[in-house]
Amino acid sequence: MKILIAGYGYIGAALGKKLAASGAEVWGLRRNPGALNLMALEGVKLIQADLLSTPSLDDLPAVDAIIFCQAPSRETDNYMNTYSQATQNLIAAYGSRPPQKIIFISSTSVYSTQDGSVVDETTEPDAALYASPEARMSAKALLAAERAVLSSGIPSVVFRLTGIYGPGRHRLRALREGKMKPSFTDTYTNRIHREDIVSGIILLLEKGVPGEIYIGVDDAPTTQKEFYSWLCEKLRLKPKADAPGETRMHVSNRRFSNAKIKALGLRLKYRTYREGYGELLIEAGNG
Repeated sequence: MKILIAGYGYIGAALGKKLAASGAEVWGLRRNPGALNLMALEGVKLIQADLLSTPSLDDLPAVDAIIFCQAPSRETDNYMNTYSQATQNLIAAYGSRPPQKIIFISSTSVYSTQDGSVVDETTEPDAALYASPEARMSAKALLAAERAVLSSGIPSVVFRLTGIYGPGRHRLRALREGKMKPSFTDTYTNRIHREDIVSGIILLLEKGVPGEIYIGVDDAPTTQKEFYSWLCEKLRLKPKADAPGETRMHVSNRRFSNAKIKALGLRLKYRTYREGYGELLIEAGNG
């Protein structure tokens, strides 16, 4: 199978290595290849191109599948150009030789629910409920990109991810060094380990139903109080609890369901934050 990963970064590089190891022919598209560790290219062919520069997309290889993994990475980036415009540009570049499937990596930030209720793929975003104008604009851009792939005429699947964590992307050092203050509120948070994201994308390549949306989250949506209390205990920290009446701006307070993608066949390696962060703590010498 020939696969193009557009946006060869934190998720894309881990995915590319696993796909290449399984025998797929993989290209990783990135506009700044100099920032890549050479290990991230093991078995993957690098393409230097910019999804916002259509001339740079003229000579892309014919592929069976495209996985959109782009994310903002420079000051001039915003959600509208990074997701909506970039996605439309790449689809247009493959106009005469479309792939057999597209997987678009989106975000659960498209949802506006903030009352702690359970959210699944049938929940509709409500523009009146977003926490801020910025959140509303970001959701608008992501939803436009999703519509672009789902209406492209190419069999497409959307994978909406919750909070991403894993090696090199966690709170451990910042907490230890006092660079971030943990919050002990009853606001629900959701997360998924990078390795389970990769497994989910590969499953969607094989079995994802065209036109469908799937949510990527582990089995344990949890409050900030529960998560940070557990993490601070493991790090042997005694931070101050939130003062009575203290409030903070949160962009989410909901519990996401993974029932749909688990019914498709996803088996999580890190079912809760305890397994995922437990391993990270061991690697950091705090296990």
